Amino acid sequence: MSLRNLSTYRKKRDFEKTAEPSGEAAVAPSKRRRFVIQKHDATRLHYDLRLEFDGVFKSWAVTRGPSLDPHDKRLAVEVEDHPLDYGDFEGTIPKGQYGGGTVQLWDRGYWESDDPEGGYKKGDLKFTLYGEKLRGSWVLVRMRHDRSGGKRTNWLLIKHRDEFAREGKANNILDDDRSVASGRTMEEIAAGKGKAPKPFMTAKSGGGKADAVWHSNRGDAAEARAEGKTAASRSVPAKEPKGKKVSAIPDFVAPQLCISVDRPPGGEGWCHEIKFDGYRVQLRVEDGEARLKTRKGLDWTDKFQAIAKQGSALPDALIDGEIVALDHNGAPDFSTLQAALSDGETDNLIFFGFDLLFADGMDLRRLPLGERKQRLKQLLETRPKAKAKLIRYVEHFETGGDAVLQSACKLSLEGIVSKKLSAPYRSGRSEDWTKAKCRAGHEVVIGGWKTTNGKFRSLMAGVHRGGHLAFVGMVGTGFGQDKVKRIMPALKAAASDKSPFGGKDAPRKTRDVHWVRPELVAEIEFAGWTDGGNIRQAAFKGLRQDKPADEVRAENPTMTKIAKPSGKTAADSGKTKPGKTRPGQAESKTAEVMGVVISKPDKELWPDGGDGKGVTKLDLARYFETVGAG
Repeated sequence: MSLRNLSTYRKKRDFEKTAEPSGEAAVAPSKRRRFVIQKHDATRLHYDLRLEFDGVFKSWAVTRGPSLDPHDKRLAVEVEDHPLDYGDFEGTIPKGQYGGGTVQLWDRGYWESDDPEGGYKKGDLKFTLYGEKLRGSWVLVRMRHDRSGGKRTNWLLIKHRDEFAREGKANNILDDDRSVASGRTMEEIAAGKGKAPKPFMTAKSGGGKADAVWHSNRGDAAEARAEGKTAASRSVPAKEPKGKKVSAIPDFVAPQLCISVDRPPGGEGWCHEIKFDGYRVQLRVEDGEARLKTRKGLDWTDKFQAIAKQGSALPDALIDGEIVALDHNGAPDFSTLQAALSDGETDNLIFFGFDLLFADGMDLRRLPLGERKQRLKQLLETRPKAKAKLIRYVEHFETGGDAVLQSACKLSLEGIVSKKLSAPYRSGRSEDWTKAKCRAGHEVVIGGWKTTNGKFRSLMAGVHRGGHLAFVGMVGTGFGQDKVKRIMPALKAAASDKSPFGGKDAPRKTRDVHWVRPELVAEIEFAGWTDGGNIRQAAFKGLRQDKPADEVRAENPTMTKIAKPSGKTAADSGKTKPGKTRPGQAESKTAEVMGVVISKPDKELWPDGGDGKGVTKLDLARYFETVGAG
């Protein structure tokens, strides 16, 4: 059957009775292949995976839904091709029609494959998803025969091992019963309540209605929607999101992650925090016992016993944050953190909490970030100050992302994280959280090292690309004697006779090259990527123990350009007259904060900081100092 042939799809449907798309609607053009996953409560609950492919959606019914556990092989029954406008379909299919039941747009986004046509033809389709819920590498493998002896084409949907894979209790992605298009549950969709779904495949001006399958009001489709409604004409106000009562706090929640951008988002509704140069950690407190787990769910409580001891005094909660070492200026420093871990001297490390996921017997992830942060601040402020030195709350700004970023850069901080204040907490990478860095940073896999006259000279770096570990250049600076002394035992323990690099640019073995197994991950600073995909001017910061090597891939920002802070001064805005300052404002032409000289400290970055007064450069610098010093 031709990929463009929708005759099977049309034969199974009576479009006088169902408002499902017939494939005639105009579809918005896209340079990237799109995908949708529709949760479908028909005869049996299942999830329909649809991949944009040669003008149609190739479709599979995944009987038990997708799994983030690479051990799971989920049956995916290939069904008829669907029209692309079906990708905006959320609502009710009338009873008696093919697939009758409730349909929810459970996930959507984009997908990529090195060879989609060849992979599909061979029955081994490898692809990467960039969705709101599902991310990372997957494979569809065609089975030879239908298990029941029928004519169905059965496949297996399998998650590859990468940073988005989850096992055990962390594999809870199907617990999320909210539409990515409308935010509604299956129950709300069936009842025709809540917001209408936002279009993704079709023209932006079009779209469905909350109480309809698309915009239909004809035939049996309208009757199916009306069935069970006792007050169709009564408007139903949208409910405010509430926390969900739980019997216990989970051991671990897959963390929400940022996308990388060059420029922080502007406008209202965003908050901006310091980007901490440390280890992402969740603090779980229950019955006076605190546990600390990394972003991959590894229990590192024993490494951070002083923080765990202070955490045990908190009420039951699950807090998302980062563990950081501060330098002599009170600024986060990854090298200092690495040295503290290597030497086992972690009593002075700080846990900075920036999100509250569970507290008071409630799952708070559905609440807006602004409310979750307010609850976290209240929770941490109840402690005596003497017991609050190692666990601190992360303050934020709610305006001026560009100015916050540039000020952070001038203070030699790593960058900022910007978060949407109205958004719930979503595990995985999301555009609700973005990170903008002052200096490019990246993780690389160590594939070897070079020596000169028998002495250490540089590291050979790689990232996973194109199905192999690609060599991306040398890391030749950032090595003091202490760092070399710390990393050499790890390099020698991973020594290998075989090169781990693949591809056309793989380096050759010479006398001064020493291979290692691709197990060690290094954090570097660098000046960006060359056109050939290599790192420029890379400097070593330290080894990362919290990230598996097989998850290291090249990461590129999704936006470009950095806006400069406002050039307005207090005099320009009319807040104060030239030569005068308001109470508390710096009167000198310079000031010093954290060892950094602040020129023009009274220069106003924003006209209103929320108290009717402008926010100056000195105000911002003192904010950074406060966060660092606690």
